Amino acid sequence: MNIRSLHSSDKPAMRALVEAVHTQQGLLAQFYWPPDLLGAELATAEAVGVFEGEALAGFILYRELPDAWEISLVASHPRFRRQGYMERLFTYVIAAKGQERQLWLEVHEENLSAQKLYEKLGFKEVRRRPRYYADSGTAILYTLE
Repeated sequence: MNIRSLHSSDKPAMRALVEAVHTQQGLLAQFYWPPDLLGAELATAEAVGVFEGEALAGFILYRELPDAWEISLVASHPRFRRQGYMERLFTYVIAAKGQERQLWLEVHEENLSAQKLYEKLGFKEVRRRPRYYADSGTAILYTLE
């Protein structure tokens, strides 16, 4: 397992990972990243990824705000789920960025496995946005101070 910053040369692998998620579960509201939206996010956010050999197992996109680091996308390849990759990746990001300022993220109310991971890592729910997603699902906002 290797963790490193991702660059423009990694964008095809990031797109392929998101496509693998969509292939497995469809374009659901809890992971709604069509190509145009994903392209815009990849163009403006910083990224860090976790690899198993040469394969991208997961990645996190984030951006610097005045008071926090905002995590905009968390993606785990279906082949590498529930094997500790994302926990290790989050631990890395928390050590690197969480010491400087808060970390913020949001998650769909139906994404229970992500919620369990975030809470295990010390994230606290701070707010909810009812009917935030296209399916009228609630967004749960988390922070790590």
